[in-house]
Amino acid sequence: MQLIENNPYRVLGVKANATLSDRKQQANLIAQYLKIGQSAKLDFDITPPLSPIKRTKEMMDLQGSRIHSTEDQIVHSLFWFVEANGIDKIALKHLTGSKDIDKALSDFEKGCRGFIVGSDSYSAILNHSTLEIIAFQDHKDLTKLKSAIAQKFSIVSDSDSLGHLKKLVASDGMNTSVQRILELSMPKLKEMLSELVPSKNADKLLLEIFKSNTVIYPGLRNEVIESKISLVQQLVVDAEQKREANLNGSGGFKHSSLKDVPALGQLLLNEVDRPLKELKKLLGKKDPVFIDALEKIYSEVNYCCVLPFNKLIEQVNNSPHLDLMQSADLSSITSLYQRAIGDLGTIDLPIRETIIRNFKGISESGKAKTCKFCNSSEVDVSRKLKIPMHKMTGLGTFRHFKDGGFGVSSCASCSGRINGKGIIAFIVALLVYGGIALLTSGVSIGIDFFTGFSIVRWWFSFMKKQIYYKEVGKHPDILELIQDGYEFGMPRGA
Repeated sequence: MQLIENNPYRVLGVKANATLSDRKQQANLIAQYLKIGQSAKLDFDITPPLSPIKRTKEMMDLQGSRIHSTEDQIVHSLFWFVEANGIDKIALKHLTGSKDIDKALSDFEKGCRGFIVGSDSYSAILNHSTLEIIAFQDHKDLTKLKSAIAQKFSIVSDSDSLGHLKKLVASDGMNTSVQRILELSMPKLKEMLSELVPSKNADKLLLEIFKSNTVIYPGLRNEVIESKISLVQQLVVDAEQKREANLNGSGGFKHSSLKDVPALGQLLLNEVDRPLKELKKLLGKKDPVFIDALEKIYSEVNYCCVLPFNKLIEQVNNSPHLDLMQSADLSSITSLYQRAIGDLGTIDLPIRETIIRNFKGISESGKAKTCKFCNSSEVDVSRKLKIPMHKMTGLGTFRHFKDGGFGVSSCASCSGRINGKGIIAFIVALLVYGGIALLTSGVSIGIDFFTGFSIVRWWFSFMKKQIYYKEVGKHPDILELIQDGYEFGMPRGA
């Protein structure tokens, strides 16, 4: 509560409307005490209830500059005491003399006239509210504290009452405005609230306090919204920078990024939870500003999932090792996606559909550890089938898979069974071809010779397709390629 404890008027030991002559006189008195190594005990120390004040020469030298301008004098007087009439004088006597807080509060309340701000009540309201704030340290009644602050600032938000206060504490000073005094005093009030009630959110308290103040609340609400949006944006930027540093750092992609980068997304969601809830309450869940904040947050969450996965795919495609995908742990990515989908619910965001689609795709790839032929056994990373496939793209042009064909993984059992089908296809084709050659006394081979052995090539290919490729074609990835126009084997002459 430094705003009151260290108020320059308190340090000088005077009421806020003391004349310049009175302030200088008190400063000289304090200086004399300091010269002999003693501390002056002054009526307006208000100790107790305030803590004892330890003055120094350096402290005293600063006080004049703290209340040099008209605006400084008004702002600091708001959080101290003034004497504008007889009621104030009587109440201050009880406070500074007998230190009877209850009696002083009672006397001030009489002058408050129902706490309706006016020329004959503003000073009592100011004094009563200051003392109520001081008393909060003992009674801890948050309702009383909030009410006292609301009453105090009803003086500031009323131009007539502010004019009376200015005339009382800075009659020779320059004119000022309600808006200017609010600009100077609100940050100080927020800091004081953080000291008095550290467990509460100061912005939320301010909005509650000034809910009924039509002068203060609209601007305050906008300031709070802007500060929350700014906070959310900064948290998103921080997450983005950390993500980029992780994925693009020296040494290339590391499998640990599959866990560390989604963890940044989890941290982001944790950090924005509170400001998002406050924004939702202030704006409503359909407000464009709130929706835009959500879009930015969950776009970064999506990047924290899909970009490390893409890095993994790049490494898999560029690596001769066959077990990279099988050994990858995608649980952190899918867990973050599940949280994001749950958080968004039915909120209509463009990024929501992207998140759902990416979650589905990555989840499916994560199932690669299970053999897709039998859907039961675990894939054996040492057994990978290479299936030659091609797709015609024009006259004499085609696409195909290099390095022996499209690779699919399988369990040991399915690998043995499918490779066995390939052997069977070869044996059956050989027996049939040989049998026909025997029946025709070799005539069929002679005919095949004149065709460049195209019959035998066609026959072996046909049998492989009927027995081996038919079995291989049951794999969902192969089926998808077939639906996309791919065919088994390579084009004739390739």
